Amino acid sequence: MALVGLRRFIDKQLRSRKVRSRFEYVVLATMGVLLAAVLKYPNRAFLTRDRPDLKDIALSGFPLVGNMPQMIRNRGDSLTSMHMGFKHFGNMFTLTVPLFGRLIMVNTPEHYEHILKTNFNNYIKGKLFADQLKDILGKGIFVSDLDAWRFHRKTAANIFTTKFYRQLVEGAFHDSASDLCSVLEKYRVAQKPVDLQATFLKLTLDVFGKLTFGLDFQALVSDGPNEFGDAFDFLTANVDGRVVNPFWFITDKIIPGKAKKLRDAIGVLDKFANMAVVQRRSETPEEREKRPKDLLDHFINHVADNGTKLTDVELRDVFVNFMIAGRDTTAQALSWQFYSLMANPRVMRNLVQEIDIVLQGSQSYSYETMMQELPYLKATFHETLRLYPPVPRNFKMVVDDDVLPGGTRVYKGDVVGISSWCLGRNKNVWGEDAEQFVPERWLVPSSPSAAADNSRANVSPFGKFKAESSFKFTSFNAGPRLCLGQTFATLEALVTTTMLIQNFQFKLSPEQKPVIVKGSVTLPMVHPLLTNVTRRVHS
Repeated sequence: MALVGLRRFIDKQLRSRKVRSRFEYVVLATMGVLLAAVLKYPNRAFLTRDRPDLKDIALSGFPLVGNMPQMIRNRGDSLTSMHMGFKHFGNMFTLTVPLFGRLIMVNTPEHYEHILKTNFNNYIKGKLFADQLKDILGKGIFVSDLDAWRFHRKTAANIFTTKFYRQLVEGAFHDSASDLCSVLEKYRVAQKPVDLQATFLKLTLDVFGKLTFGLDFQALVSDGPNEFGDAFDFLTANVDGRVVNPFWFITDKIIPGKAKKLRDAIGVLDKFANMAVVQRRSETPEEREKRPKDLLDHFINHVADNGTKLTDVELRDVFVNFMIAGRDTTAQALSWQFYSLMANPRVMRNLVQEIDIVLQGSQSYSYETMMQELPYLKATFHETLRLYPPVPRNFKMVVDDDVLPGGTRVYKGDVVGISSWCLGRNKNVWGEDAEQFVPERWLVPSSPSAAADNSRANVSPFGKFKAESSFKFTSFNAGPRLCLGQTFATLEALVTTTMLIQNFQFKLSPEQKPVIVKGSVTLPMVHPLLTNVTRRVHS
C-alpha cells in the first residue's frame, strides 16, 4: 500500500504544471530514485543479487533493508532464531542484510566438508570480518586467511606435542584442578553457592596464561573482579554484536560511553600483552634454559625469510587471539558440562561410577588414562560440546563462484554461514534425540578381547568411545582449520572434571536463574552458574 501511495503522489506531482523550485525537483527526483530502488529490491537488501532460484528457502525480507529488522530483533538470541530457520526451511535458508550482502546458511555435514575442506581456499574469513574485528583481534589467527593464517598455525603447532600433553596431565592440569578443589572447599565450608562459570574462567585464564605466555594472573585465588577477564568478556561480547550489526562502526561511536569502554578494554589487553613480551625479552639466557619452551617463545623467536622478527604489535595480536582460544572455550565447555550433569542425574551417576571403578580413589592421572580408559567421561565432554560448542557459528566469504553440494550456486562476495550449535541439534544428522543430552551416543561395545579383559576390577563398564567425523561433530572446526588446541582443551577438561567428581557432589542452587546463552563470539551463560557443593562420602 505504501508503494502504491508513493507512486500516485509522484504521478500527481508530475502532472501538475506548477512552476517548481529547485528544491522541489530534488525532492521529486529523490523520491523517484527511492521508488525505483524499492521496485528493484522489494524484499531484499540494497545492491544484492536477485535469486529467484532460492525463493523457496528465502527468509521474507523488507525493501532495501532485507532481513536487517529480524537480525536486530533476534540479536539477543540469534542461535535459536537460526535453529528455527533450519527447522522451517530444512538444511538451507538465505537472507540479505545491508553491507553484508546475501547470507546462505547451511546445516549438513556434506556442506561443512565442502566449505571447510574440499574447496577450502574458496571460503575465507574475508575483509568484512577482518575489518569488524581488527581493533580487537588485530591480524591474529582468528581473522587471518591464506599465508598469514598458515604462518600462525605452523608456528603454534610446534608446542602441541604428545610429550607436552603428558607433562600437562601429570603437572599443570593436575595442579590447577587441585587448586580449584581448594577454592570449592572454601565455599563448601562457608555453605555458600559458587559461581562455577566465573570460577572455570579464572581457572583457564591462570592455566593458559602461565603455560603459553608466562603470565601469572592469579585469578583463581582472587575473590574480586579480574581486570583482564572483565575486559576480555566485554570485548568478546562486542565482537558478537558487530557480527550481527552491519552498522557497528556507527553505533559503536554514537552509543553513549561505548567508544570509551572499547578503548579502555582494548588498553587492558594491550597492557597484559606488553607485559608478557617485555618480561620475555628481559630474561637472561640462564632463566630461559630453566623453563620449558612455550607458545610465546615460538613466536618471539621466529625469523622470517627476509630476516625480520615479529613486532610487539604483531605479538600482541598473537597473545589476544590465542587467549580467546585457550581461556574462554574450555571454561565455557566445563560450565555447560557441569550444568548438563546437574540437570541429568542419570548421567552424573554413570560418570561417578566410571571414575570410581577406573581410578579406585587414586588422584594420580596419566595421559593414557584420560584419553583411553575413561570412555564415559570422554563421551560426556563430547556430548556437551555437541550441544554447546564453544564457537557456535562461523561465516565465510565466497572468493569465486561455486556450486554447493545439492546444486545451490553461490557467487563471489556471498557469505556462507555455518553453525555447530544448529548442526548438533539437526535430527537428520544426530537422530530424533538430537536436542537431548545423551553421552551414550558416543559409546560402542568393547571388542571381544577387551570385553574379556573386563574381569579386571578397574575397567570401565561403559564400552568404548567412538569418535565421529569432524564434519558431523564440528565443535573443534574441521579440515585445515581443525583446532590446534583440541587435545589441550580436552585433557584440561577431563582432568579437571575427574578431580572435581572425585571430591565433590554438585547441585544447582535454588537461587539459580534460567540457564541461557549470552550473545558473544563464544558461548557464555547470561547468568552465574550458582552451584552448591558438598563433600563426597566414599564407601
